[in-house]
Amino acid sequence: MNNVEIEDFYHHDFTTATEWEMFIARLEEIMHEWKLRNIKIGCTLKPGDFTKHQWEENTEKLHFADAEFTLKHYRLKLEDTDVDSPLEDGEDERIQCQIDVLNTANDFARIEGDYLEIPRYYGIREFLVLQSTKRESVTDETKIRILLSSFAIAATNANCDIPTFVQVQEPWQKMYLGTSIGKGIYGHFNMVHLRKIPPHCKYLNGLLALFKQKVGEGCRVRLDPVMISVRFSYLLKDWTISTWTQEPPDFDFMQGETLGVAELGKLPFGATFDPIAELLLFTTWADVSENVVVDSENFTDLDPQQAPEWSVQVKMVSSPACLLGEYLTEFLQLCNNQKNLVDLLGDAVIYAQREDQSLSAVFNILTESRIPTISTVVSKATTKKNKNVEGPISEEILLSILYFLFPDADENSKAPYSDTSISSMDEEQWKGVKTCPMDSLVWRLAIVAAHCTHNLGGVSALAQLWYEIVQEIRFRWEKNILIPGVTPGFPDSVRTCILHQKLQMMNCCIEKKKAREESAHRSQSLDIDDFETVSTESEEEEFFECTEEQTNEDNSTTKTQPKAKYLLWNKPTGRLARHPSLKLIKTGDPLYLPVTQDPVPKTEDQLEEDAQVMMQLGTDKYASEMRARLMSASLLSDMESFKAANPAAVLEDFIRWYSPRDWIEEDGTNEWDQPKGHLSARMLIPNNPWSTTWSSAQQVPAHRQKRLFDDTREAEKALHYLSSKRIGQVAQLLLPALTHASLYTLSQQKQDALPNLPDVAQSIQNKLQYATKPLHQKIHIYEEIARDIEGVEALVAQVNSMHHKLGGNDDSKEFTSFLIQLMRGKEVEVPGGCRGNIGSRITAMFRDAQKAAFVMTSVTSNSDVDGLGDGKYKTFPEPSCKEFILRTMTPRPSPTSTPQPQRLYACLKRDYIRLAGFFSEDTVFL
Repeated sequence: MNNVEIEDFYHHDFTTATEWEMFIARLEEIMHEWKLRNIKIGCTLKPGDFTKHQWEENTEKLHFADAEFTLKHYRLKLEDTDVDSPLEDGEDERIQCQIDVLNTANDFARIEGDYLEIPRYYGIREFLVLQSTKRESVTDETKIRILLSSFAIAATNANCDIPTFVQVQEPWQKMYLGTSIGKGIYGHFNMVHLRKIPPHCKYLNGLLALFKQKVGEGCRVRLDPVMISVRFSYLLKDWTISTWTQEPPDFDFMQGETLGVAELGKLPFGATFDPIAELLLFTTWADVSENVVVDSENFTDLDPQQAPEWSVQVKMVSSPACLLGEYLTEFLQLCNNQKNLVDLLGDAVIYAQREDQSLSAVFNILTESRIPTISTVVSKATTKKNKNVEGPISEEILLSILYFLFPDADENSKAPYSDTSISSMDEEQWKGVKTCPMDSLVWRLAIVAAHCTHNLGGVSALAQLWYEIVQEIRFRWEKNILIPGVTPGFPDSVRTCILHQKLQMMNCCIEKKKAREESAHRSQSLDIDDFETVSTESEEEEFFECTEEQTNEDNSTTKTQPKAKYLLWNKPTGRLARHPSLKLIKTGDPLYLPVTQDPVPKTEDQLEEDAQVMMQLGTDKYASEMRARLMSASLLSDMESFKAANPAAVLEDFIRWYSPRDWIEEDGTNEWDQPKGHLSARMLIPNNPWSTTWSSAQQVPAHRQKRLFDDTREAEKALHYLSSKRIGQVAQLLLPALTHASLYTLSQQKQDALPNLPDVAQSIQNKLQYATKPLHQKIHIYEEIARDIEGVEALVAQVNSMHHKLGGNDDSKEFTSFLIQLMRGKEVEVPGGCRGNIGSRITAMFRDAQKAAFVMTSVTSNSDVDGLGDGKYKTFPEPSCKEFILRTMTPRPSPTSTPQPQRLYACLKRDYIRLAGFFSEDTVFL
């Protein structure tokens, strides 16, 4: 029995560490790892240090029993140059937190981040905080005392004098209790958080009495005057007359009331409601003695208009609705719409299209006969009225829109296209953006389409507008009237979008058709006899050549009679001009430049289609022949024209003119004084496309050849391309130009308070360059661009709103710097305080808001508001927050103790009060 008792006795080892001891040991170990032993006193804090500099953070997890805790270390990272600044007298005898709590440089500093409210409550630059990892509440008083004592023991063992805090109560309360021990000083960090404010704590006098009572506990000494810092915060949400609003465009432009026709070409910009949610005004009295300020229920010296320091902070509306962003977003949503015009406008579209096709067929028949000149058909463009198609856009508004897009149809147009705008594609700023020239037809159409979609009926309005545009283009094709606002020349597949290319193609077709019909009209208008005379004279001039001129000694010149040189069936035709130097190799006759057919214009999608056809032909002999035949259509036409102008020419003559690089010159000259030479290696390959095409080419002038460019067919193809698009495809056609116009609108916003705005706009432009390059668009890139534009638009709207409220017409550098700091979301000191221009405007805004609130209250209570005067209401409302910091030096815990710093922070709001006090004691001289 005794043996059993002895074994049990030795089995229980009372030297084994308990969980509490292990917890303390782990805390001490972490402090050593973080090198928190005997921290050197740092430099004196300067104003703004808490907000300007970064806060370093270290984190470590540890366990106590079955609970997991997180230990965090926060330290203000000051510049290295400030570390060795000299200390004031007596500071080396204190620990760092005692020095910091007396420093007033960063009173009331608002710092973003978890646990960084501790520096605002206690004014310290470095601290440790222990919290539950699972964010559980610590409400049991015994647990709180155990954690605090554990922290204190670990800090003492590690010679760490950094303040240590434990987060207690509910996490949302942000309650921190702590201690600091070092150099014979023991400091208590206490906090009180109540939902209901005690009556005696609502004003400074009551807080002073509470502070003195706490400091003087057990110590019967006369306290020195308490130094006080006070801050009152005033919240402004009702802007009254200072509200910044941005109304959407009004389409009552026909009455000339709000929006002229020229305004149709502009996109709206700005927030639909005020992007500033609220303004906080802070009025501060820094470090004043209790003897010079009174604040009680009956009287107060703390009048905001007498505060020596004013500062403001603005809170922005998160993601405010902006007009330009809404326009782009709504238009992007249309890109996936699969409805066609018939679905949106009804069967009237089908009947109108059939009528157009029948009229077009009849018109094509008429072009084969004699027709009058274009000047007699129509003096200028006029809008054609086809079968009415009902839509949400009224006829009056639609007519004004069409006059804006096609200003040549209006004799008194206020918005004609300018030549400079059509050639603005070369602007260096927008180089690489593949859309259309600014203020061109496609540019205006994209903007008007966005207006219609946003304001005049949504997708149905866009369908109605597109239908009318296609009808107008068809009418102009039938009447030989050029489409205005389109860059002249062939379709530019490198620098313009596909829609602009199609309109360029239509203009090419119209010009070709117009020239052909006018030529037919002139030929039919000539008299037969005159025609024969002209023909005879031209034949003699073109088909006969004079012998060489003989010069007499007296320098007189005589000519021989013309001599026939060509047979009747071999007469040269289609000569444009005589080549200045080249002669035919075989005969020595001058080489004449032929009249050739114009190159065939192609849009980007046609070029891609041709490339796909070439790739699909394969690689066999038949495919190679077909590929060569397709590629040599233009070459054959030029060879036939060359043969017609030079009947005696050989392939070498053609190469010398058409492809000089394939003619290799040799030393010496031939009998006609022409440099000798030979064909290049690729021209000497047997049965190469050049030689085979030359052998098959006939002697046919250009005006008798089959047309390389069939303007009628190409025009109908372009019209079919436009009329057959679904509404989503229409939106995609207009999207590049609309996005370009949106970015242009953004770039026109000049705002000094956003110095990085040009760089941001350039980065968005780089995205737009990438998005507009491919023929088949990637909508997700445009969505990114729209989000970027909307974000920048919100920033500009916020700056404009603040400028409108606080600056008016002030564009000085001082005010711009003030706005830049406000945009960063930080508290900014008001230049000149309440007596400056900004302060005066802030006072006026508060006064107007108070007046409006008084009027509303009076109307609600049915009281008399006549004779309303400034005396009936205060300029400023009750403070939304009152903050006080009380400081003093006093010996504790006895009159013989060394004087120690004492500090109390108080925050009073409508629904709670928070008191955070630092009370230190001398542990040596008790």
